[in-house]
Amino acid sequence: MRLYLRTYLGAFLVCLSSAFGFSQDANGSRTHSKLGLVLEGGGALGLAHIGVIQYLEEHHIPVNYIAGTSMGGLVGGVYATGRNAGEVRDVVRGINWDEVIGGEIPFDYLSFRRKQDAREYPTRLEFGLHQGLQFPSGFNSGQQVDLILDRISLPYSEMKSFDDLPIPFACVATDLVTNSEHFFRSGPVGLALRSTMSLPGIFSPVYDGGHIYVDGGLLNNIPVRVARDMGADTILGIHLETAPLKPDTTLSSFAVLGESIAAVIAANEREAMKDADLLVVVPVEKFSSMDYSKADAIIRAGYDAAARNAEKLSQLSVDEATWKRYLEERDARRQPRPSPQFVKVTGIDSHIATAMSQEMSDFAEQPLNSAELEDRILQLNGTGPFSSLTYSMVQQNGKQGLEIEAIKKPYSPPIVRPVIVIDGSDYNDVFFSAGARITFLDFGAYRREWRNDVVVGSHYGIVSEYYRPFSFSSNWFVAPRLSVSSYQYPLYFKRDLLALYRNRLAGGGIDVGYGFGRTGEHAWDMKAAISTYRRRSETPPNCQPSRERLAM
Repeated sequence: MRLYLRTYLGAFLVCLSSAFGFSQDANGSRTHSKLGLVLEGGGALGLAHIGVIQYLEEHHIPVNYIAGTSMGGLVGGVYATGRNAGEVRDVVRGINWDEVIGGEIPFDYLSFRRKQDAREYPTRLEFGLHQGLQFPSGFNSGQQVDLILDRISLPYSEMKSFDDLPIPFACVATDLVTNSEHFFRSGPVGLALRSTMSLPGIFSPVYDGGHIYVDGGLLNNIPVRVARDMGADTILGIHLETAPLKPDTTLSSFAVLGESIAAVIAANEREAMKDADLLVVVPVEKFSSMDYSKADAIIRAGYDAAARNAEKLSQLSVDEATWKRYLEERDARRQPRPSPQFVKVTGIDSHIATAMSQEMSDFAEQPLNSAELEDRILQLNGTGPFSSLTYSMVQQNGKQGLEIEAIKKPYSPPIVRPVIVIDGSDYNDVFFSAGARITFLDFGAYRREWRNDVVVGSHYGIVSEYYRPFSFSSNWFVAPRLSVSSYQYPLYFKRDLLALYRNRLAGGGIDVGYGFGRTGEHAWDMKAAISTYRRRSETPPNCQPSRERLAM
């Protein structure tokens, strides 16, 4: 009986120590179990994970593995690079979420000619005619997201395995080619984070090595099993509890589709959460997945949720000496800011890549300034031909350098910006025209472009211009053009229409000018035209010595 009681008591103590996150090594010393932190996706709601991490740090709870999806992948990825909770919060606060979600390159970064496009064809819609009529694969190319992720992951660009990060990390994406989950545990960290966050229809998907990746939340929004496979003994899952759909809610067809997808994701989440050892539920019913402006309140909700689970989380806490040793080991794995010895551009035609590499060569041979680099990348994207540009560190001939990968818009060339013009000043005689600006960028060489305006309807015509800088780096340019057009001009007496004139104009010209960065051009313009009106004709000579074009 004594032996039985001793055995029972020993088994009870082992179970008790295991329940409180402790085990014994071969020498009988007490060791802390390895904790896997699993972070759910959810857009802005995922910022609550920062509050949970803050609570874990304040209470000396070490995280040995991190697995996340979508926004959970972003927060987890930032934390895995060795940043503490405060630094993760600073990263989030430094993001202009309106620009990130909006997807447009800020107007200030557009080149002068793209500013002209935006002013003369004021629409966000654009498409291409490459291999037939093609539209963008997402409303947002993800350029702003790319810059954030590249800045975070740059020191770890050449890392072979995510296990070598300060905290071992994994994230999940959905592979549209294989229709299955893809677990990122190696390769470029930036690529992994872009893939897990690529919300279908919003952000453009990520193409890599015969795969097409989109948001991992479609198949595995809370990847408990991934953390278990990484080697975690104890799994702490963070679940974002959203408001349930009310039975009397009126749904549009798009809302029905969205709620149906949400139901499938929720079912997968419930199954995954069953395998978590501990679960913290963060109530975020009063927030939406787009409430990035309420980041502080959402982060606070995560912290408060962790505090409400203080009793069960306390079993994961370690003593001061163990916590200090954990931080020292984590910090020792952090990588410093790199200093590239060369700069190269990839992903595009070699003659264009060579010219762009020369433009970016001033970033070599000095510690990399991410803010200046990203400013220059946005300027490059503002020239028009690229969907996005990403950057990372690479090794070449024993030297470490900066690689900028330029991703061209897959639906171009050309790029088409449509416009519809309705003149209803007289409701009895409405003028209607439809047209488009069709632009071939980098046509013949870097920075050269062939731009065509086509209009049909009440007014019709075509204007074709070829813009050619003297060299790829020159501000001097020449721009010959040809045009044919026909415009209607009504003639009124008081409110009565007396006649409708049509002016037919054919002509051409050439500009020789100088560009002032992204804000303006000064050009000497020589042109000639033949203009014919109904009932009369004339051939006025026209030679203007100079003209100025400005866009601020």
